[in-house]
Amino acid sequence: MFYIYVLFLIGSGIGMLTMGFIRSAYARRRRVVNLIFGAGFLLYGLYLLLLFQGGSYFMFYYAFVVPILLVVQFFRDRSAARAAAARAASQPQAGFTYPTPADPGSGTWANGSTPQYGQRPAGYGQPPRPGNQYPGDRKGQ
Repeated sequence: MFYIYVLFLIGSGIGMLTMGFIRSAYARRRRVVNLIFGAGFLLYGLYLLLLFQGGSYFMFYYAFVVPILLVVQFFRDRSAARAAAARAASQPQAGFTYPTPADPGSGTWANGSTPQYGQRPAGYGQPPRPGNQYPGDRKGQ
């Protein structure tokens, strides 16, 4: 029973350290918790395996429960982050609106007709000077 407990401590510690070292943009606090528990379990397991000479030792029942809980939480956080990324990718960009029948969109003139080739869009630039057809014309000067 002693060696099973020690191997379980070492295996749990390595697993939690692995989960803690995986870089992700989510759950940074949980990564720190995984690193702390993983280092503790691994060091205590190595101490019991290599340096312990006999006598009494603490058998933490957390060594059986905590790794399972942290693995479950790790995969929940990972799936929640992927779902949030998928939701963000499926939503339209900020400021973009889909055209509606009342607002036909940016490819039409204000009166609903489509612009023809070579026409200047209305409402852009400076208004023409009196006597000039377009602002760039110099006939009226």
